Amino acid sequence: MNGQARTTHGIVVGYDGSAGSQLAVEWAAETARQQGRRLTLMHSVNLATVPAFPAMDVSQLEPSLENAAKSLVDEGAERAGATLDASQIETQYWLGSPAVQLVDASRDADLVVVGSRGRGRIRSGLLGSTSYAVVAHAHCPVVVVRGPEGDAPDDVPAPPRPGRDHDVVVGIDDSDAAMRAVDAAAEVAEREGAVLHVVRVAHPRSMEAWTYAETAKGGTEETHALRDHAEQSVTRAANRVRAQHPKVVVTTEVLYGDAGHAVAELSAGAGLLVVGSRGHGGFTGMLLGSVSHRVIHDATCPVMVVR
Repeated sequence: MNGQARTTHGIVVGYDGSAGSQLAVEWAAETARQQGRRLTLMHSVNLATVPAFPAMDVSQLEPSLENAAKSLVDEGAERAGATLDASQIETQYWLGSPAVQLVDASRDADLVVVGSRGRGRIRSGLLGSTSYAVVAHAHCPVVVVRGPEGDAPDDVPAPPRPGRDHDVVVGIDDSDAAMRAVDAAAEVAEREGAVLHVVRVAHPRSMEAWTYAETAKGGTEETHALRDHAEQSVTRAANRVRAQHPKVVVTTEVLYGDAGHAVAELSAGAGLLVVGSRGHGGFTGMLLGSVSHRVIHDATCPVMVVR
């Protein structure tokens, strides 16, 4: 079942009625308004969450499931309509895996937005695992908007957006995905009039390195090389941004410790955190790196993951 044929380009947002998906729709609608793009709102009914008897014919359930799904997307469209004209909003509803449908839609989208939590049975289309699956497999950048813990009323405050008071923070390493993340973060910073803060987390491998990080004095040849490499890395990224986006104010910082935790900590004052989907290290078969996974889980502001 579906509401309309697949749209092309624009912003796609998943909606299941949860507080997290409500925030995701509002964030996506405002982004669509600023960029002048269409918004496609999607809901998928995951049959794995629908109670049924073993001998039940699924076709008997479809009318009620379709009505419930249409009601949900209409609810989401009404929420988005507070920001966008109705002509800019499309709705789609499906029977099947939410992650599969959103990943499929990402082939033709400029951006996919998901909430990080879901709830209930019929309304459980966007659980945390779905968000992670979409981030790992999507063909375009994905923004994860974190909802409150558990169920929450409709008046959940919207997360901050990038702007004069909230920086865009991008975490980098030496990977190609990190450079694509820098480019995406710079575009957001320029559009929103925000400062771009480029961060590199060095990984000390000894107690001496930790001591050096704490005191900024002394250190071994290894710890000096570690910091020099990190400083050169953020400087190259900053110069890349200044060359392509001369109006963007760029700041840099080198931190020590666990990369995912350190970057996520910066979300407290940020409007958006941007990371690449994979970095160096870990298992080569992993589609979502440990750093981006940790940032999505721990950050309090929206997180954009760029492949």
